[in-house]
Amino acid sequence: MMTYSREELAEVHAAVVRSIDQRDAALFASLYTADGALLLPDGAVVRGRAAIEQAFTGWLDAGFVRQEVEVVELRCDGRLAVEEGRAAGTFRTAAGDSVRRSNYLIVHRLDADGAWRMHRDVWTAAGDSRGTGTGY
Repeated sequence: MMTYSREELAEVHAAVVRSIDQRDAALFASLYTADGALLLPDGAVVRGRAAIEQAFTGWLDAGFVRQEVEVVELRCDGRLAVEEGRAAGTFRTAAGDSVRRSNYLIVHRLDADGAWRMHRDVWTAAGDSRGTGTGY
């Protein structure tokens, strides 16, 4: 049975940070399964890598500059892993920086090629988050 370790999860989080720093939406989308989906706080669903890449490009264009996460729990059954945590996404605009906080739940799936990828990514606005609620 394959297990999804906290070290592997940390590598995924580091890749998310790289995708933000390098403004690389394709890298971000590659972290998801081909049929992966983002379930946004406003109820919208973004399905598939191409749509995820497009959504991420929109967040970058809106000033997304940093993501910090705190993993609360990680459980794995060998094919699926569930990550629960809290996140803070920083957006930088001419008006200054704003931080959008969220609680999230991500289902990771072991793909046929042996790589763990995010499959479902859902989050809700938390605390004093401001903005549209559609992006990190």
